[in-house]
Order: sequence, then structure tokens, then C-alpha cells
Amino acid sequence: MPRVKTALPRLPARHVHRPRLIVGMDGTAPTQVTLVCAPAGYGKTLLLAEWASRHPGTTAWMSLDVDDNDDHRFWSAVLSAFASCPSVPEDSGLRRLAIPARPSRDPLFLAAVVDAVDLLPDRVHLVLDDVHELTAADPLHGLTCLVRDRPPGLHLVLGSRSDPPLPLGRMRLNGEVHEIRAGALRFSASEAEEMLAGIDVVLCPEQLRLLVEQTEGWAAGLRLAALSLREADDPDTFLSDLAGNSHAVSEYLVDEILARLPVEAVDLLRAVSVCDPVTATLAATLSGRPDAGEVLDSLEHDTSLVLSSGADRSWYRMHPLLRSHLMSDLRRRRPDLVLDLHRRAADWYGARGERVPALAHAGQAGEPIRLDLLLREHSVALIADGGHRAVRKALDQLGGGFVDRDPWLSLIAGLVDAETGALTSADVHLRRADDVWPAEPTADLMALRVLVHARRVSMTGDPGAMVRVTRDLDATFDGRPELAVIGQLARALALLAVDRQEEAHDVASAAICRARLGGQPYLVARGLTVLAAAESAQGNYRRMVALAEEADGLLPGADWEGTAGVAMSSILRAYGALLRAEPARCLELLDPALAFGEPQDAPLSAVDAPTRGLRGAALVDLGRVAEGLDELRRARTQTADEPRLAATDAMLALLEYPTAALAGHPELARSVLEWAEHSIGHAGDVVLLRARRLTAMGRHGTAVEALRPLLDGTAPVLQPWVLVEACVLDCRLALLAGRREHARAALLRALALSEEMDVLRPLAFGPVEVADLLARLLGSFDAREPIARRVLRARFELSADGRPQALTERERAVLDLLPSQRSFGEIATELAVSHSTVKTHVRAIYGKLGATSRRDAVDRARGGGLLSPGP
Repeated sequence: MPRVKTALPRLPARHVHRPRLIVGMDGTAPTQVTLVCAPAGYGKTLLLAEWASRHPGTTAWMSLDVDDNDDHRFWSAVLSAFASCPSVPEDSGLRRLAIPARPSRDPLFLAAVVDAVDLLPDRVHLVLDDVHELTAADPLHGLTCLVRDRPPGLHLVLGSRSDPPLPLGRMRLNGEVHEIRAGALRFSASEAEEMLAGIDVVLCPEQLRLLVEQTEGWAAGLRLAALSLREADDPDTFLSDLAGNSHAVSEYLVDEILARLPVEAVDLLRAVSVCDPVTATLAATLSGRPDAGEVLDSLEHDTSLVLSSGADRSWYRMHPLLRSHLMSDLRRRRPDLVLDLHRRAADWYGARGERVPALAHAGQAGEPIRLDLLLREHSVALIADGGHRAVRKALDQLGGGFVDRDPWLSLIAGLVDAETGALTSADVHLRRADDVWPAEPTADLMALRVLVHARRVSMTGDPGAMVRVTRDLDATFDGRPELAVIGQLARALALLAVDRQEEAHDVASAAICRARLGGQPYLVARGLTVLAAAESAQGNYRRMVALAEEADGLLPGADWEGTAGVAMSSILRAYGALLRAEPARCLELLDPALAFGEPQDAPLSAVDAPTRGLRGAALVDLGRVAEGLDELRRARTQTADEPRLAATDAMLALLEYPTAALAGHPELARSVLEWAEHSIGHAGDVVLLRARRLTAMGRHGTAVEALRPLLDGTAPVLQPWVLVEACVLDCRLALLAGRREHARAALLRALALSEEMDVLRPLAFGPVEVADLLARLLGSFDAREPIARRVLRARFELSADGRPQALTERERAVLDLLPSQRSFGEIATELAVSHSTVKTHVRAIYGKLGATSRRDAVDRARGGGLLSPGP
């Protein structure tokens, strides 16, 4: 027997060690057989060799090949493997057994082997690699007997490309087999990176991700692709079609996998390669073979090249590299057949009401008339389901020649564009629809036109236009219930924009009910975001976040990404995080809103302004004041010439004003206040800003009077959390006036509102005096104790006490004179105040800047941008 058959394979110098798999191998119970089963190239032999190298004294190794189908040779190899194992004694019967003519059919011989193994002093691991090479009846029968009658001291380890003909079902039921299959053997990204580094191939993270995705962690595919990448001029282009671009991968697929399959099986795989995944009936439709399901079952059982999935395991898919190779081969040999297969697939999916794959295959079949009919029939329902990408792709495949001549298709294109933020394109499609508008349009066509205009206007945030456009949208689309729901949601947004919140809530709720009954998940999720916005207007921020999270969970993935729904959900959830004093989480949640819309389009006021405002405020809360202030200023001014919701303007003013004061820009703060007065009038939000300004000017008594309408509820607010800010300012003014009981009452009211609204930010970043009072009274708040502790914890975690405090205008005037050589008395004379007043202001400046001297205060002010650099 050649020594190579029983010698433990040597691991390559740059072998990637995979501890997780070794742990899996070691997890085999004493009574179990270990089966490592996967197609060619998954690293089975190297795994077995690495594991066996950790047990050299107790491992017997045998590499099977086609010659082992000779029964005598098979058992000669088995006994030679045992003889090569150090733990098998010299006097063991395994070294002296005579092999009969037909050993696998000789019960006495088989019993003698089992008895000899049972007498071994130590447990032995017998590794049989490449078991798939056994096809003859006799050695397979002998292996089955050895598995069945194995003694406790024998651990059988089988490596195979396909399931060996053993009673695996019964063994699984009895817990007698421990399996490691292709899924476990797939290389992770980190393992793939280590493998590539071993052969001096370095990829960027995105290239590595794409390579692992295309190969599904298949070891041979990774290595062959890496070798080809060395010669590739453009790695990105090469990776875009790995199977088509890599000759090494294609040759391996042909030589090691396809060449071993029957021609009929390869033809079937080639036919079904246009679909992923396939059912047995779809495979039969594509291949013309009634027994396609049986062939797929056989391929799964024998080769693992096809895997079944689903509740009843009725769907089949093949490895993406194999499928890509077969598709490329089919396109090269039979381009006419490719088109015909896509036509068959489109008809099969269309007959079953599966709109997305029907559209996709119709587009690839190269038949615009078929695609046109499918779009007319299914596009509205697809939009309601969230299939915007599928509709847009089908429209692109259909081409402008069809779309531009048809007002219905142009409006559908405009609706998709509006819902995904491509407003420039939406306007183009609306104009084209007008250019070919029929003399006698149907009611559906006219209603669709109004609806697209409504969705387009909602992106600009113009309340008057939204109400006007949706006023006559009566949701009477005959036979188009999806459009009726979209119309209701557009109307709800319009009502919300003009502060008719109860009506908006009712209309949105009715739309959600209709969408649920119609099985329209995207419209349900979209409606939930409208309800969330309505809750925000009422100050129910906890409910706002819950509804937005429900919308995100209802339709995750591509059907939700890049739509107006996910942008709105992103803004609302980020707003909730900001108000809970979680700025880092706010920034994270804003990503979908920041990515919304087409790059070439101008900023959308309905999305861009609140998104930038929230981002700026979060940056400020994280200590990046200058950067945050710049973002806040852009949020207010970038879309200033476009109509905006009053609530959005109120939010921007409330966030930017204190930041400008904090950064030492009183002129900017004053301009924000003037802008807010012009934009939102005398709402309670402006009342708060005026009271803040009076406080900064040192006019505390006047500030108290100015704040009163907000505290007694006579001044309506656009942003309900303003009430928490008002209570915090009221508390501070009371503390400055020495009114301790009033300050305590104001603090309690602030805590109550914070808990009710789930709003921590005003207290977490509130004045030092208020925070000190909160800390001193901790333990005496009774039911408000948990919210008080949450506030202090947030304040500590965000280092709010270390953030510089805003200077009053009088303090700023004193600071401007500190770099001069003037004495405090001279400064008092110039400012027309008393000497003691200047000293009071100087002490306040030192405290807010954390300074200990005049020079220290000037240096800190210059470092913080409050003073220009000195000479």
C-alpha cells in the first residue's frame, strides 16, 4: 500500500488556521461519527489534516481514491491506516489479520476487525478522506457495517463531497452523527483576508466584501480568484463578474465539478441558471423536463451543489459562482435560448402574481410590449408594496420611446421619482405627461396626475400648496385602491402641515387600515411615519419613536431604503434621540435621511433642513460647537427661499439660538431671533427665545414677565418640548433672584414634563445653577427620582458640566476689554457701570471659562474663539 494513502497530509506553509472549526470537530460526542461534507474546494482535507495533527498519536489516516472500489484494496488500506497509528500496539490483531477474497461480505472478517479495534488500549480516530470516491457495492457495504458495529473505542471521521450511502436519517434521529457542512466551512471576511495576505493579495474592504459575497466563502474560489487578481488591471471590473473574468475559476468549475456530473444534469442546471432560486415546477418550465424536481433533489443529496430552502424546502439555489459560470456559458453558446428562458420565467411568475420577478425577467427577455403590459397591470401595486426599484428598473428597460408617449407611464415614473427624492426627474416626467395629455382623460389618469403633484409638493414642504393640491383628492380611484391610500397619506401630511393634527391623525389611521386590509406593507409603513409626525406635533415623543421604529421593522431592506418613508422615519427617530440627550445615536440614525434624494437635485427643504438641523445640534451636544453651529446655520439658510413648515423653522431656531450664544456670537443669536419672529410670529417658541435674550442681557425681571405666557399656557407652541426649556429657564431666573421655593417648583415641573415627553436634553444641558439644584435635591423627588437620575447620568456621560457656558451680553462686553491694559475701574467707566458690577462680571467670566486669572481668561477665550488672537 503506497505510504501516501495513510500519511497525514502536510499543511501548507501559509495555511489559514480556523480555530472555530477545530472546536466544532472536538465537539463530537464519544458515540458519534463525524461527517465533514461539502463540494470540491471547501477545504475539507485541510480541516481534517489540521485537526488530526492535534491528535497525532491516536489518528489513523486513509486517503481514498477510485482504486479503493476494489474491496480487497479498500480493506488493505484500512488496515494499513490502523498499522500506521502509533497507539495501535505491535501485537494488535489489526496488524496480523488476513484479508479474505470478499472482505466486506465476510462476517467473520468484519467481526475480527471490530474486535481488534475494541481491544486497543486507547481510543483511535480513523479518518477516511474522499469517501465520495467509493461507488462499488462491496466496499460501501463494508463501510456501512463498520459504522453500524463500531466499538466505543473507534471514532470514525468521514470527509466527502456528497453524503455517503449510510443511514444518515436514522443516525441523525438517534444523535449518532456530528456534521460539518459547506455553511460552516465558508470563509469569513477575516479568514479570507488572512488567506489573501498569505499569497500577497491585498484588497480594500469593499473589494474583499464583494469577493467573499460572490464566492460565498468558497475556499477554492477565493484562492483561484486571488491568483487571477494578481494579473487583473482593474480589480473592481474583474470582481464584478468573477466567474466570467477568471479563467482559473471557470476551469476549476468545469474540471472538478461539472465534468463529474451527467450531461443531462448539467443541461438542467444551465437552463435554471437564469433564475435564483427555482422551484421544481419553475425548473420543469425552464428545462422542459417533468422530472426536474427529482434531478434537483438528487443533485442536492449527491453533490451539495444545489441547496433547498423554505418551510417545505421547495426552493432550490446553486452556488453563485457555478450559476454565474453556467449563465455566461449559456449566453456565449445560445443567446437565443437565454431570451426564451427569460420569457418562460416571466410568464411563470406573472401567472402566480409575483410581480417583481415577472417584471425583471420580462425586461431581460427583450420584449418591450410584454414589459409594457406588465407595468400597466402591476406598477401601482408594486409601488404600494415598496417595489420602487423594480418599477424604475422596468421603466428604464422599457425606454423613453414607450414612457414618454404614454401619460400613465410618465406619471408612474414621476410618482416613483417623487417617492425616492428625484425631484428633477419627477418634474421632467410631469411635463412629458402634460405634453401627451389626452383630450378626454380617464378619471384614474386625472386622479393619478393630482396625486403625483401632491407627492411632488410634499417634498418641498410648502403647506399652502400641499393643502391646495390635496383638497380635491377624494380617494375615489376606481379599481386602484393603492392610489386611494397614497392619496389619503398625502392629504394627512397636508393637514399636519397646517396644524390640523387631529384630522391628520384620523386620515392617516384610516389609510393605514386600508393598506393593512389590502396587504400593502410599504403604505402601512409610510402611514406609520405620518402618525409618528402627528404624535411629535403633540409632544408625544415616546410614541413618535415607537411608531417610526415599527415602520422600519415592518419593511426592512431594499424596499424601504431610499424612500421618503425611511427618510421621514430617520428624522423622527433621530429627533427622539436628540431630545433624550443621545447625540451619538442621533447622528447614527440620520444616515438614511442624509442619503435621501438624487445628488444632482437641489436640497429638499422638507428633508434637508430638519436633517441638517438635527445633525448640527447633535454635533454641538458632542462638544463640536463650531462645526455644529455651521451646520445649523446652513440648515436655516440653505433652503430659506423655499416654503417650509412652521414647526421646522421653530425647531431650527430653538436649536441654533442657544448654540450661537454658547459660541460667543451674540449678533448671530440676535439674527436668529429676528428670523424666527419673522418666520413663525408670536408662537410660544419665540417667547422662549425672547426670554433667553433678556436673561443674557441681565434683565431678569423682564425675562420673567416675558416667559409668563409660555408657562401659563396662553402662548401656543410649535415644538412642545419648549415647555421643558421654559421651566428650566424659570428655575434659573428664580435661583438668580433668590426665590428657592419657586425654583424647586419649576424644577419639579420640568422633571414631570421631561418624564411625560421622554425629553432629557433641556435639563441635561441646562444651566449650572439648575444642575446644582437638581443634584442637591436628589433623593427628595419621590416619583420623579428616576427621571432626575437619568438627567444627571446623561449630563455626566456627555460632560455637559465641562462645556463652556454662554456669556451674557454685558459679560461679553467686559471680556472684550480684558486684553487691554485698562483697570477694572477704567472698564467700569467705559461701560458706565459700577466698579463692583465689573468685578461681578469678571468672576462670572472666570467661572464660565474655567479660568483662574485675567490672563488665563483671555487665553481661554482666544482658544475658544471668543476673542480674536492677540498680537
